[in-house]
Amino acid sequence: MLQRMRDNAQSWVAKVIVGVIVLIFALTGWESISRFGSNEQNAAAVNGTEITKFELEQAVGLQRRQLVQQLQQLNDNFDPNMIDDALLRESVLDGLIERAVLVEGARDFDLRVSEAMIDRLILSTPDFQVDGEFDANRFDIVIRNMGLASRMAFRDLVRQELLLAQLRNAFEATAFATKNEQIQLARLEEQTRDFAVIELPIQRDEINVTEEEIETYYTANAEQFMTEEQVVLEALTLSRNDFFDQVQVDEQALQALYEREIGNLTEQRRASHILVEVTDEVSEEQALETITAARQRLEEGEAFAQVVDDVSDDIGTAATGGDLGYSVQGSFDPAFDEALFALEQGEVSEPVRTSFGYHLIKLTDVAAPELPSLESMREGLEAELKAEQVERQYVEASRELANLVYESPDLAEPARALNLEIETIGPVGREGGEGLAANPRVMAAAFDEEVLQDGLNSQLLELDADTSVVIRVKEHMRAKQRPLEEVSEDIADTLRFEKAVDQTREQAEELVAALEADSTQPADVAERIGGSWNNHEAINRSNNELPRTLLRSVFAMPRPSEGEPVYGHARQPDGSQWIVELRGVATPESLQETAESELFQRYISGQSGTQDFTALQESLKERAEIERF
Repeated sequence: MLQRMRDNAQSWVAKVIVGVIVLIFALTGWESISRFGSNEQNAAAVNGTEITKFELEQAVGLQRRQLVQQLQQLNDNFDPNMIDDALLRESVLDGLIERAVLVEGARDFDLRVSEAMIDRLILSTPDFQVDGEFDANRFDIVIRNMGLASRMAFRDLVRQELLLAQLRNAFEATAFATKNEQIQLARLEEQTRDFAVIELPIQRDEINVTEEEIETYYTANAEQFMTEEQVVLEALTLSRNDFFDQVQVDEQALQALYEREIGNLTEQRRASHILVEVTDEVSEEQALETITAARQRLEEGEAFAQVVDDVSDDIGTAATGGDLGYSVQGSFDPAFDEALFALEQGEVSEPVRTSFGYHLIKLTDVAAPELPSLESMREGLEAELKAEQVERQYVEASRELANLVYESPDLAEPARALNLEIETIGPVGREGGEGLAANPRVMAAAFDEEVLQDGLNSQLLELDADTSVVIRVKEHMRAKQRPLEEVSEDIADTLRFEKAVDQTREQAEELVAALEADSTQPADVAERIGGSWNNHEAINRSNNELPRTLLRSVFAMPRPSEGEPVYGHARQPDGSQWIVELRGVATPESLQETAESELFQRYISGQSGTQDFTALQESLKERAEIERF
């Protein structure tokens, strides 16, 4: 059992947990990670399980940081203010709800994750290691950067991810492809078509548009010819960074923080163990008898590694003498952990019962923490102390600004009271512009009825964790109808193009009808439109040389009868037309080898497994009692 769990941990579990949670922090939610925010107002509930606003905001913050990081990797100039926080929050809440539904479903299926499995995953995660060994300080730093409050919060998150991975794997890894499905897919994939194509160009030069048509279009589409509604804004921006120059660090507080930090450094212990599992085949008494006999051998002077090799059921550590590596207190099962940290170096424990069975634990090494000097930590400690002071001042200033703008008719008094500069922005339309105007929350507030119509100051807008802003509309330029003379040429171009597209399509339909009726020949068509037929033979669906639009049309055409081609036409992006003569469809006679390929099996079973898991998600969600607050 333990070996099977280890094998899984080294395959899909390790990829899901280590690759997703730890390395890229893809945390789309964490239902019930911790309950230290239980006094907060709820955002939602799933079958009575609460999702608090605190949890929602934490998840939104994590998702936002990940999104910004990914987008900045694609574009160095990406502005994080372009992210619509309202849409992001809604998306994250949906993810939290779906996660809660799935976690409950996994528990209903009686899926379980052992504490030992979580321990081993944490100890073997590269992001928690220094020089190849688990490092408790590194572990704390990483989970703190993830926004988690404690080690237990991280363990709960890993436990849930493992449960969800098991649930998904139960469907996706057990799906299979039938032979008939594989053959059908192979027939479609390997099918080739022979066809000829000729282009019917669009003709726009000889198309006339009357004044009456222009006026009719202008009247029928008046909303298209309005000037953009615009505003000129005034803004006050409060930035957390502006407060750092206003705070000083007390040396006594610095010393106290340093002593607290080094006090958190804990020793690491290296252990080896012998495990005798309690299973359906091995009773409690038999396991205890075996482990007791093993301890007797050790007392008689036999090497620990030799007894491990003869007795231990933990195959994964047998090759290294039962070595579990270094760990900190709290890393293992409570009983195992208590016994380990009660040992002297070189000492072997009495038999210890855990959820796996009975262990003998040997303490092989104790690594004391290295204590950094105050000077080596000064810069980081000063930043932390300053951040605490800045946080208080920023919160107080934000509260004062919110009160002042609510009471003031404009931004002059708030600007004077807080020594802020009024910034003028615009004119800008609803789509925004540059700087603050690029932020969707700012533009949504600018066109809010109370701000736009009533002339009130906006509420305090929190753009991100470090920036807040208030705005008011200084000038409102309403949308108005553009005169016909100003847009008539644009309308004429639009009408000419639409007429040309319709005319070209009608001409293509006439030519295809004539070809199908045998009243004209392909050569006559080529002469009539001044083009030539391009022949294509044995073209498959994955061809990269021909336009995808053309290929989709060709492979959507019915199979031609023997010696009787099929004709069709398709529009090109510029409005011109392809006329197609489909001459033949071929499928290889022997598809057995192709159909039985691992690629086809994986594709079909993967699709089937994903569909099954999606169906489960929908079923669980339909049956769940979901409330949004």
